[in-house]
Amino acid sequence: MRVLAAVVAIFCVIGSSAVAAAEPVNCSRTEPSGERTLCHEAVIDASASEAWRLFATTEGLGSWLAPVSAIELRPGGMWESSYDRAARIGDAGNIRNRVITFVPERLLVIQVAGAPEGFPHADVVGELATLIEFEPIDAGRTRVRVSMLGYRAGENFDALYRQFEWGNAYTLNALAARVANGPTDWSAAQ
Repeated sequence: MRVLAAVVAIFCVIGSSAVAAAEPVNCSRTEPSGERTLCHEAVIDASASEAWRLFATTEGLGSWLAPVSAIELRPGGMWESSYDRAARIGDAGNIRNRVITFVPERLLVIQVAGAPEGFPHADVVGELATLIEFEPIDAGRTRVRVSMLGYRAGENFDALYRQFEWGNAYTLNALAARVANGPTDWSAAQ
């Protein structure tokens, strides 16, 4: 169950002051086609450049998202991570997202390319696309919006929606905590 919670968070050590400062807003909606878009956004106390660096570089991801993280920032490149500190990039149990496209400091679009064994509804999770948007508010604050598109009707999509509804809010809280408290000490994390 712990692995499932961590996997959901990627798609995804929170300080209490960071949680209060960046409480994510649910901006989810139903599209005219009937598909649902899961959406969360939060204002992060970081410049767009810093927020981007935390999402779009290997060093940045490893400082808050997961202890094993790497990203090859190019269309078709992989964003790979694991919450298992003993894992290595390339391990079969890692979470893999394909970079679809990006606009530096503005937009990163990813899609699941490989879920770990046992991930629920792995048969349909790859049909979802995740857009991570960075909107500068001023020099030191950025609105980060995480939208997952493609949720159709059906039990599998409903279950994934519920999982990522929690996980995406958690991810934004973790980002705010990273900005407020500095890098995560993975050796101390449970």
